[in-house]
Amino acid sequence: MRITYKHTGDSTKPSVITIGENSTPVWIQQEWETGKYAEFIRKNGCGHCCTSMALNLNGIKINPHEEFSLCRKMWGEPRMGEPLFEDNFLSETGIEEIIKSFGICAKAYGVENGKAYEASVFIENQLKDGKQVIFWSHPSDKLPDNPFSSGEHYVLAVGIMEDGRILVANSSKKAHTETGIQFTDRETIEKVLFEGTQTSDYTWGRYDFTKSGAFVVVG
Repeated sequence: MRITYKHTGDSTKPSVITIGENSTPVWIQQEWETGKYAEFIRKNGCGHCCTSMALNLNGIKINPHEEFSLCRKMWGEPRMGEPLFEDNFLSETGIEEIIKSFGICAKAYGVENGKAYEASVFIENQLKDGKQVIFWSHPSDKLPDNPFSSGEHYVLAVGIMEDGRILVANSSKKAHTETGIQFTDRETIEKVLFEGTQTSDYTWGRYDFTKSGAFVVVG
């Protein structure tokens, strides 16, 4: 199905991505929470933005405020200020559970050591099938100039454009774009995927793949 996008030209206003009849704003995590959770969301809001964007592209109208509220109802308050604060982001299995709670198909996959190539091919094939993929971008010796983030970060691969480029929705202001819309390819995704997953319970929302070396297929 054809993918279109519209830049607003204003970093304070979300750009919009459309697939068929469904659209989503490209939420910016540093903008949407100004209350008691503002600092938490500035650091850990990428998963919430990606989840809400993926749901919108599958016909579920929900913004990050509402998705974050749902997370708190499901798992309680985030462990703000604790030693594991930096690891206290939304887990991939948490993302899977939230999306499935709306009746939308979702599946989390780990990336084993030495399997980044295979994982990136699988991700590309899922996109070709019209699905979206939330993947974890990680600092990498293979790609020092990571185009998605200088640190660990969720981004949403929306789909493949007619010219073969992969469209990515990025919730971080720190990305190499002010609009949240980026284009990439399978090789770049391969280089930024974190490898070597084990299960852990250090994150907020069910178990996690250690250091979040995983991705979630949606749709």
